[in-house]
Formats: sequence, C-alpha cells, structure tokens
Amino acid sequence: MKRLRVLHLNTERGFRGGEAQTLLLAAGLRARGHECLIAGAAGAPLAERAQAAGVAVWTRQVRGELDLPAIAALAREIGRFRPDLMHFHTSHAVTLGTAAGLIASPLRRIPAVLTRRVSFSLARNPLARLKYRFRIDHLIAVAEGVRWVLIREGIEPERITVIHSGIDLARFAGEERVARARALRRELQIPESAYVIGAAGALVAHKGLGTLVDAFGVLARERPDARLLLAGEGPERGPLTERARAAGCADSVVFAGWRDDIPAVMSALDLLVLPSVSGEGSPAVVKEAMACGVPVVAADLDGVREIVEDGVEALLVKPGSAEAIAGAVRAVSTDAALRERLVTRGRTRVADFSAERMVERTLEVYERVLGPRRGAA
Repeated sequence: MKRLRVLHLNTERGFRGGEAQTLLLAAGLRARGHECLIAGAAGAPLAERAQAAGVAVWTRQVRGELDLPAIAALAREIGRFRPDLMHFHTSHAVTLGTAAGLIASPLRRIPAVLTRRVSFSLARNPLARLKYRFRIDHLIAVAEGVRWVLIREGIEPERITVIHSGIDLARFAGEERVARARALRRELQIPESAYVIGAAGALVAHKGLGTLVDAFGVLARERPDARLLLAGEGPERGPLTERARAAGCADSVVFAGWRDDIPAVMSALDLLVLPSVSGEGSPAVVKEAMACGVPVVAADLDGVREIVEDGVEALLVKPGSAEAIAGAVRAVSTDAALRERLVTRGRTRVADFSAERMVERTLEVYERVLGPRRGAA
C-alpha cells in the first residue's frame, strides 16, 4: 500500500483501553512507513505517551463535541496535515472531526473511519445514529457483539468490520516482569505467600466490581491468605471501599490506583477476574492475563465469549452473580490440573490478538475505504 497520512482523533482526557489501542495502532502504522498524527485533548496522557513513542501529536482544549473554537482549530490543522483519511476513536470525536473536515475540505470529502469499542446501545445518545451514518465511510467494531448492536440500530452490515483490540505481546514476555511483580507486591504490602485475586480497569459501575467484592468477602473467610487487588481509578472507589467494609474483608482488599505497569500487575496475580455486567467490547485485560500465564474467570458476555471458550481458556460465569464468581475462583484455586489447562490454552489463544494483527486488519479497512487508486506503491 502507498504511504498514507492518517489523522487519529481521540478526545478522551484519561487513558483507558481505547487510548491504548489508539496509540498501538498509530505506532504500528508509523512502523510500517505511514505518517500518523494523533489529535486530542490538551493535557491528556495519550499525547504524552504518543510523543514518547515518536508519533506526532496535536492538542487543543476541547469543551465538548460542539466546541466551535476547537472545531476551527482542528480544521486548520487538517488543512496543514492534509490527511488521506481520518480515524475517529471516540463518539465525541465523530462530531468534532466531521465538522472540522467539512470546514477544512468543503470540496473534497476526507474519507473517515470510526471505531466503536463498547456494546452499549446507541439509543443512549439520540444523535449517535445520525452522526454514525453521516460522512462515515466505515465502522470498526471491536467484537461481533458490538457489530450486532450497530446493525440492530440501523448501521448497514457491509459498512462494519470486526477487528478485535490487540496487545503488544512482547511487552508481556520475558522474566523481567516477574521481578517487577515481586517488587509490586512488596510496594503494595502484599505478602509473598498470599493468593492474589485481581481485577484491572476503571472503577465504574458497569465493571461489576461490587459483585467481585461481595464474592471475595466469602472467599476471604475461607482462606485468610487471600487478597483482592483492584488496579484502576474511578467514581466507584468510595462505594467499593464501603462494600468491602460491609463484607468484612476491607483489610484484605488492596486499591492499587491507576497503574502504568500492567505486565507487572498481571504477573503479581494468581487469578484475574473480569466481573463486568455490561458494556464490554473486546476486553484487553483478559488477553493481558493470558499472555502472562494467569488463569481467568470472566463474566459470560458476548465480547468475552469471542475471546475465550468456557472451560478451555477461562471459566465464564453469570454476570452479576457473586456466588458464581466465588465458585469459579474456588475451582481454579483448588484444582491444579484445571489451572494448568486454562493457562496453557490461554497462552496459545492470545496469539490471535496481537497488535500486529490488529494493525494489518485496520490497514485492510483503510485500503477498502480509499479504493484501488491507493492500492499500489
């Protein structure tokens, strides 16, 4: 494929899975000789990380998706950068980028791709159906479950391609992460002999962490050496602290806060639990745990079932059931043969979700959108 100029627009102020994927994609495209510019909110961690990775960055204070000064400034940057294609990575980016593209190039429509990462209904935002159809050439859904939500709400199937999020497998290889995991346990004052159950992600309601805390309250009474490590920040931290106190396990729950050293976090665990009740697309934490050889218990959601098979790479449980989580954790922690099988099959399965595969499949979408005129160098 001929060298492309791609503008990636991500308006999030934090750094979660979508931002990690934006950076992985832009860095992967750059490594293949394409020119990328990540445009986003001023002061957001994504910009700092992109610069460290050698990816060009443009930032601006953004006060909502209809911020007229931000739209005008982005239009000027689009005029300067002259992208072959724009890739929107958040819902707000669609409005901002589409409006800026109209101003910057009123006569030549710049092709646009949108990635949808969550399985929430578009009905939550009445304008979403309109903006997902207007001047968007193609949508990337990170899971079949996300694709079906989009189809159900009026997006034509031929305009959607499923590309699961990828992880940098090299980042989770090697023995160095094991040493970092030991250091992390010491930092968090977790005994070396403790059995550590963990969850990683934003502390928000749909992640189902309250149910996990309830389950852990039962497990902690059965084995006092157990610890629950929650890596992440969010509005549910206070309620989760109270819930742990009510469950009688507050002294055994460790809030690690937002962590940048995810390979070390995963390697510090004996078991990962994904207790989400909704909204998951293609959860990276499941892949990261498998890459580190950590067994997984996860909620039986559409996006999760696309990554793992129940009883093969993970144990899947009824969403929102503390009893089911406790039973599955109990099974993995007491059955060495089961644990070994999950780890072995997980390491094999995670190879299907490499960042390289995600980048190559995204390039195929770009090529399809841009047409045969860009096909040859």
